[in-house]
Amino acid sequence: MPQHALNPVPTLEDSFFLFFGRSEAAKQAGKAFWERRHQRADQDPPSSPAVAQAQFEAAIAYAEPLPGENPYAHMNAITQPTLVLNGENDVMIASINSWHLAQNIPNAQLLIYPDAGHGAQFQYPERFLKHAIQFVDE
Repeated sequence: MPQHALNPVPTLEDSFFLFFGRSEAAKQAGKAFWERRHQRADQDPPSSPAVAQAQFEAAIAYAEPLPGENPYAHMNAITQPTLVLNGENDVMIASINSWHLAQNIPNAQLLIYPDAGHGAQFQYPERFLKHAIQFVDE
């Protein structure tokens, strides 16, 4: 049985694979994030089995292609400026999916962080903060 099935709290190795890039610098950023995460006084509680099941069902639904000639047409109705962020090595949400979001949401801005996975904002916290502040200020 996989470790994550027994213990819903991610290990350092799980986090590296899912959230960070593959280089030594990315691994060091991952370790720095792991240390920051565990210094927080307001620790996130472990996900319940019901939450894990809901996430699994959402991931399965997300993988299903949308019907029709223009499956992204509904995104044109989003009027709020939207910041889309992805790491170039994201194994959870492929970068091409973020590109499709940015192409179909009016007023969307796409940022792809190099040598990063699903947690690009954790790997590059200072860069992300600057980008997020700039986005909100505009």
